[in-house]
Amino acid sequence: MKLKCLKCKEHARKIVLPTYEYVKGVTLQNVAAFECPKCRELVFTEKQVGDMEKRADAIKAHLFAFVRKITVSGRSLVINIPEDVVRHMRLSKGKKTKLFPIDDKRLLLEVA
Repeated sequence: MKLKCLKCKEHARKIVLPTYEYVKGVTLQNVAAFECPKCRELVFTEKQVGDMEKRADAIKAHLFAFVRKITVSGRSLVINIPEDVVRHMRLSKGKKTKLFPIDDKRLLLEVA
């Protein structure tokens, strides 16, 4: 299939994006796309957009957020984890986790 860039009318080449944020907060991995070799504009086919929609919907189905106050235990700060998250992530007392500071407002928790 050949697609042309809407901006400069060059033939776009097929690529695979390692990551692509299709919907704000939902990053997809290994996304097929077409890229203009001249201006680097991305172009997607209807099938590619449909695939991204399905993948984003599947991820969004597992996304949920909650608000918790930070409390203190001894000299450490503590955040309580809701029961729904505990079940979803199969957490239990004594289970090992890793914390990764992403920036000054985000923290990633990974179950070891």
